[in-house]
Amino acid sequence: MKKILLVRSTPNDLDINAYNVQQVGLGKSFVKKGFDYDFITFKKDAPRNEVVFFEENGCRAKCIELPRKRFFRWGINTDICKKEFLDQYDMIICQEYYQLETYLISRKSDRVSLYSGPYYNMLLPKFLSPIYDALFTKKMNKQLRCKFVKSVLAQEFLQKKGYTDLQNVGVALDTTRFSNDEILPETQKLMDFMKENKCLLYVGSLIERKNYPFLLEVYKQALKRDPDIKLVIIGKSKASTTQKLFGIKDGDYAAKYDKKLTEKEAAGIYHLERLANPQMKYIYPLAKVFLLPSKLEIFGMVLLEAMHFGAPVVSSRNGGSLTLMADGSCGQIVEKFDVDLWCDAIFRYINDPEYAARVAEVGKKKIEDEYNWDVISDKMLKAAGLADEQ
Repeated sequence: MKKILLVRSTPNDLDINAYNVQQVGLGKSFVKKGFDYDFITFKKDAPRNEVVFFEENGCRAKCIELPRKRFFRWGINTDICKKEFLDQYDMIICQEYYQLETYLISRKSDRVSLYSGPYYNMLLPKFLSPIYDALFTKKMNKQLRCKFVKSVLAQEFLQKKGYTDLQNVGVALDTTRFSNDEILPETQKLMDFMKENKCLLYVGSLIERKNYPFLLEVYKQALKRDPDIKLVIIGKSKASTTQKLFGIKDGDYAAKYDKKLTEKEAAGIYHLERLANPQMKYIYPLAKVFLLPSKLEIFGMVLLEAMHFGAPVVSSRNGGSLTLMADGSCGQIVEKFDVDLWCDAIFRYINDPEYAARVAEVGKKKIEDEYNWDVISDKMLKAAGLADEQ
């Protein structure tokens, strides 16, 4: 058959043309290895829709949008849980341990593998998590052929729940997104600014989980140490669902903290709400330091991007940083949200360009050698006993 299915059953809609969609990058790699690939994602009340997004050597990768029912953070479509549908695939990959669809599919086929990233409770309300674990963890652990995780923290998290034989395969970049893209005017303007200044770079949403207020505090302290420091922010302010219930709009969240900046501090911030992802290949190399101060981060795809394009990284302790940078050779992890400790890490790079260049080079090589989709798909195929079919 030489056919692979990946099911993303989370109930939020997905645009496959959006920023670095993991299912697309993985699918392209499977196709290159001689497998047809179907990627199912759910969309509320949508008719079935199929789009082929990649073809090579007679094989193709296809995205299939299906309608779903929603219950809390579960997306459910019982049609794809039928044995006659699943039997057409050599390998079935279900995303996330907490999705009920993963359990339902694993009951019907012995070819199901888990690919999970969270290292904290993803079910709302929280009382559902221990109930779900009690009902399904032991059964799924037995039924699943392979259990893949994206990070060290995800591995530790699922081990505590009772999952065994977990394999940390990580995630990767689809680097083809960054090829053959001309520099846009807004990109050139930002590049000129970064070439003329010592710039710290942050890329991501401006939300509580990403620790935006702390990012500003680190910048303000860095500015006290070096008045020439600038901060480049690429990302949009977003209010949480709870905040919106109280009338807070998306832009209000960041504005609440921005208005506390002095005139001098505000003048040193270059903020773009959005820059097309392929354009980021021109921006990362110009950063003196890339910052990721998130409180929680399943992996942090921006870490992969920053390292791939040679930006020295300072990160909080999260799924991606502990997986990529634990030995300190290709980036610095600051365990505490202490402004002075973060500034110490920043200026270790700024004050020692040779150290910064060495760390960036090691990081770049690590992403190229270990965190590309061909390496990850090889690990999955080998674990599933399909490596000989390539």
